[in-house]
Amino acid sequence: MTRFTSPTVAGALACTAGMTVVGASVAFGPLLADYPVLAGQAWRYLLAGLVLLAVMRMRRVPVPRPRPRQFGRLVLLAGTGLAAFNWLLIEGTQRSDPAFFAAVLGAVPLVLALAGPLFDGGRVRVRTVAGSTVVVAGILVVQGATTAPLGALPYAVGFLLCEVAFTLLAVPLLKEFSPLQVSGAVCLVAVPLLAALALLEPGADLVVPTASEAATLAFLAVCTTAIAFLLWYGGVVRLGADRAGLFAGVMPIAGLVVGVAAGTSAWSPVGLAGSLLCGAGIALGLRRPTAVALPSDPVAAVARPSES
Repeated sequence: MTRFTSPTVAGALACTAGMTVVGASVAFGPLLADYPVLAGQAWRYLLAGLVLLAVMRMRRVPVPRPRPRQFGRLVLLAGTGLAAFNWLLIEGTQRSDPAFFAAVLGAVPLVLALAGPLFDGGRVRVRTVAGSTVVVAGILVVQGATTAPLGALPYAVGFLLCEVAFTLLAVPLLKEFSPLQVSGAVCLVAVPLLAALALLEPGADLVVPTASEAATLAFLAVCTTAIAFLLWYGGVVRLGADRAGLFAGVMPIAGLVVGVAAGTSAWSPVGLAGSLLCGAGIALGLRRPTAVALPSDPVAAVARPSES
């Protein structure tokens, strides 16, 4: 039997919890339908960054002081994985079915399985690639077959690359800073970038939120951002970017379960089949080959013709 090391179990639990929170938060999206999207994201990351700074203070973790090269990587991470990701999602879903963009995220596990080792300094794991392929199939089954006009394709490709960048660009930073420090820094760096994009967004930018909108923004900031970022980056540290990517399969399952519980989605045998595929792919991708014990005396282990 394959034995999972303690870091593997801890990383798997962290990634599962993080993706469950993110997937479940999809159900709260309609509550912000009337609020300026990019401005709302700027407020969300500002609040999340302040929460994480407070946690650093309570835990006596020093506020990161990145060197110029590290700061440049933080800006690139915030600009792609947070700001551009949100902008592409908004613009892209105006040109295509949102389900199409949800399905595009299904390619994340496979891309991370192939590209992750390039950033970790490791090698591509065949089991992880095989498991990621199964997870991709499961995600596509859960989301269902979708089509999109050709004009939405560039947005979808950029959307996928930004999601992958959120993990890969953080790998070198996580070697020098803790997940808490990286999460707090990238949230705060993203605020001015999103605020600048919000100025280009049609309509008013500074709108006083209603009680439900304020509660939703607070939930997204604390749970879907601060807590989920910590869990995800903590899992990446323990598992590596390639194996952590497997847990992107948890996100659509969590969204489906919450949707069924809230009455906005209907449970179906297809959804169950896709969920089981995702689970099987994760289990396959996390497995490590069992080490074969060598005999202490290789010569004695070889049977002589006269003894066989």
